[in-house]
Amino acid sequence: MLKFFRRIRQNLLLQNKTSKYFKYAIGEIILVVIGILIALQINNWNEERKRSNQEIVILQSLKSDFKESEKRLQHTLMMQKNALSRSISLISIFEDKIPMPINDSIKMFVEYGAFSWYRAELVTGAYDALINTGDSDLIKNGHLNRLLAEYFSILNAGFEDQETSMFLLHRLQIIAEPILLTLSVSQLRNRIGLRQNSDADKEAEAIKFLFKQEAFFGHLYNKTQLEDLRYSIQKDLMNRITDISAIIDVELKSIQND
Repeated sequence: MLKFFRRIRQNLLLQNKTSKYFKYAIGEIILVVIGILIALQINNWNEERKRSNQEIVILQSLKSDFKESEKRLQHTLMMQKNALSRSISLISIFEDKIPMPINDSIKMFVEYGAFSWYRAELVTGAYDALINTGDSDLIKNGHLNRLLAEYFSILNAGFEDQETSMFLLHRLQIIAEPILLTLSVSQLRNRIGLRQNSDADKEAEAIKFLFKQEAFFGHLYNKTQLEDLRYSIQKDLMNRITDISAIIDVELKSIQND
């Protein structure tokens, strides 16, 4: 092809057709420029396609992480709500706001309320990799980027109560230590191979002892406040996961249909 154009130029020069030569040269330059522009356009298209494919992979990874986090949060919120309810019942009994229930209920309130602590371990691998590699600009939706940043900021900063909660839990267990064995629940005794308690009078005495420990209920009150705050934070995270997942689905559909 180059030899063909060169031959034309040479013939024009030999025939002393300078004006035609210049017209031809200009035409040839235009063709070269058009060729370069087409090549650049193809290259840009390929790069854009590559970035779109990378964005799809990132969005799919984020979607997978959020799906697993949502499952973990659902379970944690259910368990935490039950624990809160039992702790509140214990405090209400102590304050004579509700009647004293049967011994087994008190044992459940203590073991699965006062002595419980729940926090979902959420999955952050895809977003951590995105930030660490500096590829966050691959997600073109600015609103989605902002929601992701807010979500992970809350997740990283929202559980500062852990150390205090663990301290309060430890204090509760120390105060109740003299009666822990008597008020142990059947499920936990079975798990470690102990026979069931059958002395109702001893259980009743242990419960009386517990409800005389004002420090126990002071610590339980503080712990319950922290539990309620953590529950609210995790509920907020669940709502954010729902919103973000919906946007990711729309983005994936949009990119894949382009």
